[in-house]
Amino acid sequence: MQAPEPIVVQPFSACGGRSEEGGNKPSLLELFHEKDAVKMCAPMVRYSKLPFRMLVRRYNCDVACTPMIIASSFVQSSKARDVEFTTCKGDRPLVVQFAASNAHDFASAAELVAPFADGVDLNCGCPQKWAMAEGYGAFLINRPELVREMVGDAMSRSGLPVSIKIRIHQDLRRTVQLAQTAEKVGASWITVHGRTTKQRAEPVNMDAIKLVKESVCVPVIANGDVRTMDDVHRVCLRAGVDGCAGV
Repeated sequence: MQAPEPIVVQPFSACGGRSEEGGNKPSLLELFHEKDAVKMCAPMVRYSKLPFRMLVRRYNCDVACTPMIIASSFVQSSKARDVEFTTCKGDRPLVVQFAASNAHDFASAAELVAPFADGVDLNCGCPQKWAMAEGYGAFLINRPELVREMVGDAMSRSGLPVSIKIRIHQDLRRTVQLAQTAEKVGASWITVHGRTTKQRAEPVNMDAIKLVKESVCVPVIANGDVRTMDDVHRVCLRAGVDGCAGV
């Protein structure tokens, strides 16, 4: 068996302001046209670091995400950048997910990672109390105009595709409004975790995900209880989505 190519890890400070891939970055958005179902490795706190991303890429994962990174710390601290963001030549396509409470922090963080990533994602789904208390995560699903500002500023400053990852509301009309607001400002895709902020192990609401998919034109990724390829096929058939983000 041929030995795998050695992985040369680059902390942020060693990246030198340019991508190792030069101008040949794979087009993340083209995947939505080329594949019936885009398989994305969802962001997982403490897990989705570089070694894990490189592992899942060996098993036909189309796109990998970083763990949620606090945008304000990332912008302010070079130490935080080196600790929270490492990459290598084979770590593509790559989406960097940030938690942010304002447009300036999110756009500034997106601009910093732009040479080394293929997209950035705004976490609007983390239901943990500490995150919501700081204005991060699922706090934002009730602030569609703030989300609009954050997505728009990040797009204009980074030049990258920008997505949002959301949870659903009890009133699904608000979820549709949020998705349509993000679409109008230019979000490239929307990932929907089919649970409310108060739900944990309850069944995923596939009808809610399907409703979002039917309400927007941009790709929609389903999230929640996706662990196997059978799950991917089942969810895509049930909700009509463009792919799944699983763990």
